[in-house]
Amino acid sequence: MKVFIAVDLEGVAGYVKWDTADRDRERDLITGEANESIRAAFEGGATEVLVTEAHGNMRNIIPEKIEPRATFLSGTPKPLNHMAGIDSTFDAAIFVGYHSKAGTENGVMAHTYSGQVFSLRFNGIEMGEIGVDAAIAGHFGVPVVMVSGDRAACKEARDLLGDIETVVVKEGVGRYAARCTPVEEARRLIREGVKRALSRVKGMAAFTVIPPVRCEITFTDPSCADAVSHMPFVERLTGCTVAFNAANFVQAFEFFNALHFLAGLFR
Repeated sequence: MKVFIAVDLEGVAGYVKWDTADRDRERDLITGEANESIRAAFEGGATEVLVTEAHGNMRNIIPEKIEPRATFLSGTPKPLNHMAGIDSTFDAAIFVGYHSKAGTENGVMAHTYSGQVFSLRFNGIEMGEIGVDAAIAGHFGVPVVMVSGDRAACKEARDLLGDIETVVVKEGVGRYAARCTPVEEARRLIREGVKRALSRVKGMAAFTVIPPVRCEITFTDPSCADAVSHMPFVERLTGCTVAFNAANFVQAFEFFNALHFLAGLFR
């Protein structure tokens, strides 16, 4: 069994606010939860594991500390962003340390890719990073079988993806405050969740967005829409909202990914 693991930061145990002074701690926390997931994947029947980074500069995993049975994909920019390396040869995808979409009440550090994006819809379905990354996996026929993060992220995952395994490691009481499970206990819960999830792989369906795909992006600032609306494939809908059409979900995502990076340059 071949397993794909994407690791983000905002949903890891014990972390509640971005702070440059916490950089070493961030890397420690991400690497620790990645390693717990890798070990559990192999215990659960995996024969091959790829870990890909899904946060910030995507150079967060500490290379000399990563579990040696896995390979990991680090750095940015890269194709498919968080989901770089995914293809149809994988049997399951696992999301570790994920967060809820922008604007979520009590979502710890909730956002959607960047501070410029307030709302993101594909074929009318509102998505954050959990949904988008699951749909990329689904494009290749790969089901997401587990998500870990704060309670809001886990609820978002189950509302969109159905009866998957989720592991709650903290519960937000505001955007930058949470009731936290101790780190070692959270890692134990993740280990158990991964093994439960992999025992159910055969019964899990991939999350797919049926093509063609229409994407609508609502930015937080009209200047972001100004920056991208001159592109020939982009339609301006309102002061802050643009839209475009694509042949399939992967193409739609790559268009969105380019547009949101471009928009951020002009804010």
